[in-house]
Amino acid sequence: MKMTSVIFAALALLLTSNIAFAQKEFPKADANGDGFVDATEFADSGIDAKFEESDTNKDGKLDVEEYQAAAGDCA
Repeated sequence: MKMTSVIFAALALLLTSNIAFAQKEFPKADANGDGFVDATEFADSGIDAKFEESDTNKDGKLDVEEYQAAAGDCA
């Protein structure tokens, strides 16, 4: 039981740190300030994930939630 609590706490900390990173880095990655990260901006972000897979709604840009998921996947 105690080990389960430790595992859940570690997972929560990891998830929180990934989201905080993405929220802090998203405005930097959004170089033109349009509220989205396009493929070029994403390539410059340093996230080791595939843009096409991260763009879940296939609109050619990442919103903050898609960016957070991409940042979390590579952490």
